Amino acid sequence: MEHRRINNMIYAVLKKDEDVFDTIMELAKKENIRGGIILTGIGMLKEFKIGYWNGKQYEELFIEKNHELVAFHGSISYTDPILHIHAELAGPDHKIIGGHLISGKVDPVLELTIIDSGIEFKRKYNEKTNLKELSIL
Repeated sequence: MEHRRINNMIYAVLKKDEDVFDTIMELAKKENIRGGIILTGIGMLKEFKIGYWNGKQYEELFIEKNHELVAFHGSISYTDPILHIHAELAGPDHKIIGGHLISGKVDPVLELTIIDSGIEFKRKYNEKTNLKELSIL
């Protein structure tokens, strides 16, 4: 991964076979991001899992073949889950699949734009939704 910070903006380029979650979490730690917004992600992923929240759990779908990112955005908090990312990806048939990104590897590249909000984001469990929701401190 290569990255550069200019004020509260962080630009990063993830390389082939890097794990999306591990690499973004490493970047958040290096840059001490305790509350951030992933604005954009451009590139391709392979071996990724996409989830759909059915109200109780994520229904997961694993895709092995490369897909192009059409949309990629999320939040970074300092409590688990640290990353909450949604993605839409297009396959070779030009059909879109999307939802909650659970895992994935970069292939060949992923360009990111992240804002460090300067405030802390925490996740709190909500019994009504059965989710750890974002709380802005």
